[in-house]
Amino acid sequence: MQPATALTAAQVAQWMTKDPYTCTADASLADARDMMTEYRCRRLPVVDENDELIGIVSLGDLRQAAPSSITSLSLFEVNYFWTKLQVTEAMTPEPITVVPDDTLKLACQRMLDYRISGLPVVEGRKVVGILTETDILRFVVGLT
Repeated sequence: MQPATALTAAQVAQWMTKDPYTCTADASLADARDMMTEYRCRRLPVVDENDELIGIVSLGDLRQAAPSSITSLSLFEVNYFWTKLQVTEAMTPEPITVVPDDTLKLACQRMLDYRISGLPVVEGRKVVGILTETDILRFVVGLT
């Protein structure tokens, strides 16, 4: 199968990471950072009390929300900041998504159009997976 044909034939469901780690809107920035470190991921879909997608927070979002490295805050104050601010302060609300039946081509086009590196995969508003650049690379490597 030609690479272009394979890209239009492959569905998101075949390549996404199923049941990704998520966090809730009331999680602290410290909690989100700790989850990303522990689970070795760079983004977390943010869900509400009904497990419905309301946003996404990335490692880059956390870096932007962090105090500057030249801040005059003490280490205690920085840690306090990280534990008190909620994920909603740094997340992207209403993120761009795909559904499991979408093609990888459509997903790649959305990632390019919006200059993002990961897409929550939803059924209705429930997160069922996440498709990242790494998943796309697994697909590309599998073509050879």
